[in-house]
Amino acid sequence: MTQDAYPLVPLDFPLRRDFLLKTFRTAGAVGLTGFLAACGGDGDDPADPTDPTDPLPPVDPEPPAGPEPFNPFAQFSELQPADANGVMLPKGFRSRIVAHSGQAPVAGSSFLWHAAPDGGACYATEDGGWIYVSNAEMTAPLGGVSALKFDKDGNVVDAYPILKGTSGNCAGGPTPWNTWMSCEEFELTQQIAGMVWECDPYRPWSDAAPPRAWPALGKFAHEAVCVDPVNRMLYMTEDAGGGRVYRYVCDSTDWPAGADRPVKFESGQLQVLRIDALPRDANASDAAYADIVGLGKPPVSVTWEPAAFPDQGQKSIRDTLRAGGILPPGNYFQKAEGIWFFNGIVFFVTSSNSRIWAYDVAHRTLEVIFDGTQGTPETHSIDRPDNITITSFGEMLVAEDGGNLEIGVLRENGTSQAVMRLVGHDNSEITGPAVSPDGTRLYFSSQRGTTGLSEEGITFEVLLPTEVTL
Repeated sequence: MTQDAYPLVPLDFPLRRDFLLKTFRTAGAVGLTGFLAACGGDGDDPADPTDPTDPLPPVDPEPPAGPEPFNPFAQFSELQPADANGVMLPKGFRSRIVAHSGQAPVAGSSFLWHAAPDGGACYATEDGGWIYVSNAEMTAPLGGVSALKFDKDGNVVDAYPILKGTSGNCAGGPTPWNTWMSCEEFELTQQIAGMVWECDPYRPWSDAAPPRAWPALGKFAHEAVCVDPVNRMLYMTEDAGGGRVYRYVCDSTDWPAGADRPVKFESGQLQVLRIDALPRDANASDAAYADIVGLGKPPVSVTWEPAAFPDQGQKSIRDTLRAGGILPPGNYFQKAEGIWFFNGIVFFVTSSNSRIWAYDVAHRTLEVIFDGTQGTPETHSIDRPDNITITSFGEMLVAEDGGNLEIGVLRENGTSQAVMRLVGHDNSEITGPAVSPDGTRLYFSSQRGTTGLSEEGITFEVLLPTEVTL
């Protein structure tokens, strides 16, 4: 193995806690696309991807060349009164609205922005601009994904659909090979359930060549997905009663040795996360396990169990197994939401109990690194975490589902600070946080706007400052 991988997480608990809260910057300030591409295959054959106990050993990455760009999230003022768009921002930050549901983002275009905008991500274009993609969390045929294209100066120059006719497109995640994985969050029956659709942000919808669904990634109420490109695994969350955290382990036909991306997702294994110290099907957030799992507790070892009947709706399968006196595999993670992979760590959220978790790929351990219920509003602004993203500056941004309708920055000392708050959107939620590849803009949506109706969603842009303004 000659490529850079991930720094080794210390086993000593105090050092480990400090590392995990600072890990976002351990690789330096690198762009999302550049970082993920660097983690792709380079011709070396990794450890056996079908063996969940044998991930690649992490190594210290080379520091990035050249000076680091200004980080607008490192230090900023408290929120100021709401601007004309109803957005509270720190000093030096400015907002604008770039799309309204049911309206054309580009003058003279017939394409209308979708309702209920949800998960999103940004992608660089060859001319120095970027594309922001956004899910539509609507029932079929109104679900799907749309894209806003910006030039290098931040002007909206195009808008188009990249996925149509799907249902409940909630979150998802970007891939190292610059596609968007859009997750359907629903399960109706054992056979009819949400899947993951792979979309090309650069290619407008075509009836002749539509995006593809990957049933092997599971049929369940998918929330979000992320990719570990070195170990060739995808991690996913399930936002449903008894929801699990999953991973899909590619085999050599899915992701051939030496390839920098998979060719398909069809023959690998779908697995479910279980904490070794907890019984199968236990709620990982149950008060009975507070002495085992929680903020400030040492990391716990985990096992990845094969999903039962992976080609069928997972909630339905769990119900059927329980009815037959069989405990389904894995543990319940209460309202599992956003998930993100960075530097050998899989971070994911359980919204109902305001927790952010960290799964250490190399050591196969899990722990809680943030709990919004255990601090004051001044130090823990995020109390309903949902979507998460790690920016090119190395900051974790956390969007709220409810709460104060904020996006917050997770700080190294285990606290969080609000970087924006919406006013007058009480029946909505913040969705789709993403930073442009050049680090100058932050995008997000109010899913139901000021009226609380899905047809009134609003997508915002925040122009980030180029110097500290306190």
